[in-house]
Amino acid sequence: MTNFKPLPTANQEWGFWGTSVRNGYDAELTWDAASRFLAKEFELTAEQARDVLDGRFGRHLADDLSMIKNEAGVANGPSSEKAISKHLASRVTDHGWRDCFENAITEIIGKTFPRKARSTKDQIFTHIAQQHLNIETLVTRNSDSLDFHDVSAASIKDALEAAYEAGRKAKR
Repeated sequence: MTNFKPLPTANQEWGFWGTSVRNGYDAELTWDAASRFLAKEFELTAEQARDVLDGRFGRHLADDLSMIKNEAGVANGPSSEKAISKHLASRVTDHGWRDCFENAITEIIGKTFPRKARSTKDQIFTHIAQQHLNIETLVTRNSDSLDFHDVSAASIKDALEAAYEAGRKAKR
C-alpha cells in the first residue's frame, strides 16, 4: 500500500472531484486522500478507487467532507490528508455509513462483502452470562439449583461492562 498512486479522475465535472471543486476544497488533496483511504480500507486497486469516487457516491462523499471540524471544533471542511482519513475512518465504523460504502463499491465494481449476521439480544445476553457469570443458560428450568446462582460482585461488574460495550458497538 505504500506504493499506491491514485489515478486521476475521469469525471472532472461530476463525482468526487467536481464536487470538491464546487465546494472550494483543494481537489487534488481530497482526491488523493480519499483514493488512498478507499484503497486501503476496502482493498481496492487505484482504478477501482477512481471508479467509486467518480460515481454518485463520490459526489455525496465529497459533500460529507464539509463536516470535518477544525481545531476549534467548527466544521470547515478538509484541511489535510490526516483530517480526511480520520473523518472517513469514523464514517466506516458506523454501520449505516459502512453499508453505504460497501453498497457503492458493489454497485460500481462488483466487489461483494461478506455479511455477518448480527447477534440477537438473547444471544448476546447468553454469551455474557456464560463468559462472565459462569451461567450455562438463561432459560428458566423451574429448578432452584438450576435457576439461582451465586455470583461474585466482580463477575457482575464484568458482565455489566460487557453489556455496556455490546450496546456501544451496536450503536455504531
